[in-house]
Amino acid sequence: MNKFPPITDEIRQAGKKLDINLKPRLELDDAAIEANSRSIGERYGSNTQISSAEPARPAAPPPPAMAPLTSVRFDCPDYLDKELAIRAAEEGVTKTYLILKALGEAGYRLDQADLVKDRRRVRR
Repeated sequence: MNKFPPITDEIRQAGKKLDINLKPRLELDDAAIEANSRSIGERYGSNTQISSAEPARPAAPPPPAMAPLTSVRFDCPDYLDKELAIRAAEEGVTKTYLILKALGEAGYRLDQADLVKDRRRVRR
């Protein structure tokens, strides 16, 4: 009739527990781990992202805080917009930078921290 063994045999075997008592690992110093990681990385041509042995340079001071920005929209003649665009491209700055710089030169208060050549580029 049925040539298969009873399923209850498999259920009883699944109850066996594995021996998970692992021996404690030997303590390794950081230099040994770093050296091993570098050798593995070199062997497989990968970047291990381990900091170099050189002392870290002090972090650059944070940039001065900028004032909150407000969007200002205004209409200007087409020829002025084109001239601003050309000069901004030549100088590698934005039209906003040129306008803010001109306002600052005209006597309006403009903190140096708020005069950013290109706010689009985030440099880290």
